[in-house]
Amino acid sequence: MKTIALTLIAAALGLGQTTGSQTDSSAKKSQSTAPKAKTSAAQKPTASQKANAPVLTIPEGATLVEPNTYRLTDSSGKTWMYRQTPFGISRWEDSPAAAAPQPAPQTQPTKITDLGDSVRFERKTAFGVSQWVRKKTELTDEEKTLVEQQSNQPKTAEQK
Repeated sequence: MKTIALTLIAAALGLGQTTGSQTDSSAKKSQSTAPKAKTSAAQKPTASQKANAPVLTIPEGATLVEPNTYRLTDSSGKTWMYRQTPFGISRWEDSPAAAAPQPAPQTQPTKITDLGDSVRFERKTAFGVSQWVRKKTELTDEEKTLVEQQSNQPKTAEQK
């Protein structure tokens, strides 16, 4: 039953395309009366121009950096990176800033309150203040360093 329904729908769509020839001729008439203004920027390349476009290839002398990634320094001193992708070869200029590792982002200061056998941590986040309480025996390495840093800092009048 489904097969019959799908066949009928496909036939109806096919017939619908062939009967649209009358509307196509009226659309051509309305286009011919409109003024044609073609500029060189608006023209699209033809199929022969696309076929004759230079194809980017990995040049001789390029060194393999990673699988499918090559590096080449040209005669002017610029370093270019080439990568073989499923869509062809892509090329970009290698910049030393991209190769340098970025420093880790600074975390927000954490307020630490000693509760005797446990410690309460408060940190401002993008979603508000995050609070958690952990027993001193169950502290993680990060939490231990935070507690040690606070204990080494001199206490101000507000903290006393």
